[in-house]
Amino acid sequence: MKRFKSSPVKGVIEIGVLILCLFMNQGGLQARNLGRVGPVYPIIEKSAAFSKNGNDSRPNPITSMTLPTTSVETKQFLDLTYTVPWDITDAEGNIVYPKGYRYNPLAHRRFRTMIVIDGSKPDQLDWADHAEGTADPMTRIVITQGDLTTVSKRFHRHVYRLHPQVAQRFGIKSVPTIVQQKGAVLAVTSTPVH
Repeated sequence: MKRFKSSPVKGVIEIGVLILCLFMNQGGLQARNLGRVGPVYPIIEKSAAFSKNGNDSRPNPITSMTLPTTSVETKQFLDLTYTVPWDITDAEGNIVYPKGYRYNPLAHRRFRTMIVIDGSKPDQLDWADHAEGTADPMTRIVITQGDLTTVSKRFHRHVYRLHPQVAQRFGIKSVPTIVQQKGAVLAVTSTPVH
């Protein structure tokens, strides 16, 4: 079967018809007030620009914690074993975990070492440079005070702010402190800076 190319005249006619339709419909393209239909309510959402640039950009920013500097080395061990208080069943009623079942997450998953320092004190930053585990890229560096960006640039990795619940759960009462896994328990060691 022979193919016919569209003729140039046909293309000119199509473009002409399109332009004619646009000019004929020009009056309908102008904006106008259509009136009010129904009740009008004020907008209660915060502006996206405000939440991006304003104080509301983070819903609950973690504030700096003030912890004393360690003067005497202390070491404590945390057992994270959880005992199931009741039978846990599946959808059919079969017992998956019986009451009294003990589960230790450290027996199944490795805990990343966490070094907690005061990021505003140069002596603690220097100490953290040479602390055990700092060279491991999986080690978390957590600061209680100081600028996150400056400390991140110094260590060439993400640095986190210590959350009060984390400090309470791990028993972190002074800095610098290293939290690392030792077998099936966590060792929380507070060391003075010399």
